Amino acid sequence: MNEQNMPRRVVSFLLCACLLSLGAAFHFRSQYEDSQNRLSRQSQSAYAQLVSSVSAMETALAKAQCSGDKAMLDQLSAQIWRESAGASYALAALPQNTPGLEEAQKFINQTGEYAFSLVRGQQPLSQEQYQTLADLRQAADSLCARLMDYQAVLGDSLEFGAPAAAVSSFDSQSPQLAEYPSLTYDGPFSDHLDQQEPQALKILPQVSAGDAARLAAAFAGWDQDPTLAEKTQGALPCYRFESNGTSLYITVQGGQVLLYSNGRDIGPAQLSPEQGAQLAEQFLEAQGFPGMKRSYYETAQGAVTVNFAPVEQGRTLYPDLIKVQVALDTGETVGFESRGYLMNHHTRQFEASALSIDQAQQNLSPLLTVESRDRALIPSAGQQELDCYEFLCQTPDGGHCLVYLDAQTGRERNILLLLEGAESTLTA
Repeated sequence: MNEQNMPRRVVSFLLCACLLSLGAAFHFRSQYEDSQNRLSRQSQSAYAQLVSSVSAMETALAKAQCSGDKAMLDQLSAQIWRESAGASYALAALPQNTPGLEEAQKFINQTGEYAFSLVRGQQPLSQEQYQTLADLRQAADSLCARLMDYQAVLGDSLEFGAPAAAVSSFDSQSPQLAEYPSLTYDGPFSDHLDQQEPQALKILPQVSAGDAARLAAAFAGWDQDPTLAEKTQGALPCYRFESNGTSLYITVQGGQVLLYSNGRDIGPAQLSPEQGAQLAEQFLEAQGFPGMKRSYYETAQGAVTVNFAPVEQGRTLYPDLIKVQVALDTGETVGFESRGYLMNHHTRQFEASALSIDQAQQNLSPLLTVESRDRALIPSAGQQELDCYEFLCQTPDGGHCLVYLDAQTGRERNILLLLEGAESTLTA
């Protein structure tokens, strides 16, 4: 070996070794970062599940406070127990240094165990047991609020090692926060199961694309017939038309408007939600739907969306919902959806009630104050329709709920919490 070339070879060797080390370091660093990113995503998913489960526990606890029926209470208690198990699973997947884990875990476990004990117990519940449910609901509401506060502080960067100073600990004895449950949705009355033949279209003939275009133009007030965009399939095959940002679906069978959506920009509100609801009612009458009963509503992005149900034989037919959206700047109808009505509306035959409304009312929880009562047909999860008495009640905490008692047996069939705000009335 040439001694003169030795230093050069040593330098080359050291340079290669350095580059290999840098490459290995970069590789391992990249692997570490990928691993941390996966852990962060897993943490975010687990945290979202935790918030969802605790929110569902709070809603079920609120309903249990309003229940005076053993079967319904068992159902709600089982739901609380299942959601507590889901929350515990989510907690186990979170970083162990997340603030308040121990306090949250203890509360969730104890609440699930208590709910399970109610399933094994006997009716009626004692005043003390109802008070315990109220306390647990208050604690669940506080926990859910603190979980969401913590999530808001960290945003999308929920990571290991988050500082405990970011939020206060989750104290199950904290005062109840003045907010609604996070679980806010339309409830079972808005979208009944649609895996069935559309009842309202059974005897109606099919329409051509040309006839559908003329119907679409008349409904939307277009000056000329629109061009067909597509023909959709599914439970309700439709012709879809579009014009200037507006979509309209006409059913192939029957030529009925399934969906109308005007995507225009809505300016500052000039009308109140009540005025918008009145215009929605007038619009329905002009479209051939007279005598529809207003149900819950929601105001968002400058428009009010109102839910309507037909009333027949003294009963509000909640499976047959129609939704109308009115812009509060001009009062123009910018949205319409009739899926519930088209799927479920038909002539119904009702059995004579075994119980009077006074007899049924005796089965309500003694903690509720009845403010009004009515008759209603409601859907069930098994695609059945239940003939019920509907009671609007004040809850022990000053809120409101709707309780549905079977007109034949007096059993509780459903409880809906009313989430009443300045801009909306929703159900949970």
